Amino acid sequence: MKILFLGDIVGKSGRSAVSARLLSLRAELQADFVIVNGENAAHGKGITTKIYRELKTAGADVITLGNHAFSKGEIKAQLDQCPDMIRPANMEPEDIGISWIVKEVCGRKVAVVNLLGSIFMDAALESPFAAMDRILPEIDADIIFVDLHAEATSEKEIFLHVYKDRVTAVIGTHTHVQTADEQIRDGCAYLSDAGMCGSFVSILGRDIDEVLQRTLNKQKTHFMPSEGPAILCGCLIETDDITNRAVRITRIQERPE
Repeated sequence: MKILFLGDIVGKSGRSAVSARLLSLRAELQADFVIVNGENAAHGKGITTKIYRELKTAGADVITLGNHAFSKGEIKAQLDQCPDMIRPANMEPEDIGISWIVKEVCGRKVAVVNLLGSIFMDAALESPFAAMDRILPEIDADIIFVDLHAEATSEKEIFLHVYKDRVTAVIGTHTHVQTADEQIRDGCAYLSDAGMCGSFVSILGRDIDEVLQRTLNKQKTHFMPSEGPAILCGCLIETDDITNRAVRITRIQERPE
């Protein structure tokens, strides 16, 4: 089985790139299942039901979120309209939405789990380890994919070593910068950060001038997303059809011309 994952989609630029490219990329890579992180899809912060439908139409099977999951207030009341979208298990409000989902793919059960890191992340109610220990006994699946939305690389690597024998993939999101440490560890695919789908000429997808004014001149700004052509980042994970363990992970990075 081949699982395609795309990192944080940032603003209109990222959405446009994903909408234009995902179906053809899925076909080229012969991906059986597609997961995307949409937590920055709505003007750089949060997501809406309209954007959820756009991403589903673009070819996403499951959409994960992060610390900005509920930045757009409307989504709290409309999550029931987004059945294939999951929010981090260890953040408030705990009683809205779901934090893991199981889908039937190629005759196998594929679970997708969404967690927040707790280091340098003030939205986490508990550690991702405590949350995963709580969730794992409930999951009945052949393949378990974890989107660990976290700041600290160390926390992501620790998570890999704790759960590598019990999950199939641990892929980091949140920093918007793709790392080059893809690996298979005891049948578990790992990448510290998948990177972002957002404006290439930017600062983490944000407008450069505005970020500089806020940083250097202490101006109050809104961190507007940059609207230039987008870079597309993610990874492709291949699993063994007999063991359901990961056998290959390939980084994906497509820069605009």
